Amino acid sequence: MDGVTERISTALGALVAAALVVGGIVLLVHVLESGGGGGSAATIVRVQVPAGKTADGRQAKPGHAAVGTKAPRRAAAPASSGPNPAEPASLLARPARGPAFEIVRIREGAKVDLESAPDGAVLARLGDETEFGSPASFSVVETKPGWLGITAPQLPDGQVGWIAGDPSRVVVYWTRYSLHADLAGRSLELRYGDKVVGRWPVTVGGPGTETPPGRYGVTDGVAFHESPYYGCCALALSGHQDHELPAGWIGGNRLAIHGTPGAVGTAESLGCIRATDETMRFLFARVPLGTPVFVAA
Repeated sequence: MDGVTERISTALGALVAAALVVGGIVLLVHVLESGGGGGSAATIVRVQVPAGKTADGRQAKPGHAAVGTKAPRRAAAPASSGPNPAEPASLLARPARGPAFEIVRIREGAKVDLESAPDGAVLARLGDETEFGSPASFSVVETKPGWLGITAPQLPDGQVGWIAGDPSRVVVYWTRYSLHADLAGRSLELRYGDKVVGRWPVTVGGPGTETPPGRYGVTDGVAFHESPYYGCCALALSGHQDHELPAGWIGGNRLAIHGTPGAVGTAESLGCIRATDETMRFLFARVPLGTPVFVAA
């Protein structure tokens, strides 16, 4: 993920070097709510996240994933006014007016092929969970009859993969939420349709380790107990950092938006986007898996 002092010592570390971490798991619940006045159909899962060590031997406190419609610990007041947090995070149908973004989730127990084009070469086989244990949900970039073009961590940045829109294997829903990062302005914006819900300063990649621009999707999330490296929590994205990382880097090359106990507003990370813990708690209370993330240079 982000700089030497920014290491996920739990979830992502388990994938790269077991010797560097005790283990971990990350997950951000997929929120699926009816937008037409009906009841909620949300899934909330709680998973223990054990403590671990970074490459320099520093110990991190154990945390827990408490994800869904609730923000992790000490919910903060928003930086600017926005919709009621009870506003549906995701909808079963496209809203009649205003911007909305399609999300596809793989049904429990199902597997689908990720293809280079409709009826093209198979690039990967996707199951119902991400590599970190989250419900497998993807931001839909474009559609063709019977097919959904998605952004996924199995693909290089900027490449669209295709899955069949078989309703027995996938479920499609919509969200009005979207995240917009401005690298030049070092800011992060959450929108609900056309409305700006909040705008916050962030730290972005530094010289030689710039945050790659592009369109991504939120794939996973984790809540920490005041991590000295990632603050309260992190949202993993489908994108990747495109530069060489330090040897033994336990976060892999996945991009993320994560918290920090320090200051923000500079350009010094190894590619990830750092926000304050208050900002991250605000986002955790709202955005579902599959929320599109637009990063502009």
